[in-house]
Amino acid sequence: MGIVAHSGYDVVLVRHGETVGYENDLGLTERGEQQAIDRGKELAASLAPGTRVVMPHARSKRATATAVVLHRELSAAADLDLGALYPEPSFDNLRASVDGVVDDMNVSMARRLALPADERPDWAREFDRFDTDHGAISAAGGPIEFWVRTPTLFLEPPALSVHRVWAGITALAPESGTLTAVVATHSAPMRAMLNTVLGRDPGEPENLEEIHVRVAPDASAEVTYRGETIGYSGPPVLPPWFDRSFLDTFGR
Repeated sequence: MGIVAHSGYDVVLVRHGETVGYENDLGLTERGEQQAIDRGKELAASLAPGTRVVMPHARSKRATATAVVLHRELSAAADLDLGALYPEPSFDNLRASVDGVVDDMNVSMARRLALPADERPDWAREFDRFDTDHGAISAAGGPIEFWVRTPTLFLEPPALSVHRVWAGITALAPESGTLTAVVATHSAPMRAMLNTVLGRDPGEPENLEEIHVRVAPDASAEVTYRGETIGYSGPPVLPPWFDRSFLDTFGR
């Protein structure tokens, strides 16, 4: 008996709900939880009965909390073949590297904010350029706009985040049939991917806004965002200046 190929699958990358703050790895506000509830109900109504749904998510508190609410709302929908939540580092937030330690940018930012006022090593200066207020500007996407446009030394390059997100998407391919993946993630990898696919930065996605990726059996894809659909074949083979072993093992 031959191998049965999948018939195509869908990946819905969803930005997390409104968060308490950006100065550390924090959870959702009440409004953020309600955003996730509303989006979960919309997703449940949009899926056909019997749809197989898988739910990987970024490991941050706000993405995890968003995923929990979405899963709860989808669980209430009849006739979905709904899998369990599971963390997937491919969809993590923007990462930073300080003194050889790689972590979520917001966890690293907490380390920056804990420094004495008179202590500003090079990495802290770069962090200060990245995020100037940890509040309204952060929520509006100012730091991510800086990141997608400005070369940095201590932050993960946008191109690398595209490679890891795409690796996460391709890893979701079912052995046969089809599925829909609902992925709670972050605006940084979403914007990096959109910048690559669209050829421009469309700005900050709203909380719970989505990128829809339809992957065909031949691994080609259509990426849809705000009503615009673009064909995309994925990033090229990982260039030698990126570390494949790091991508394959970090967070696992």
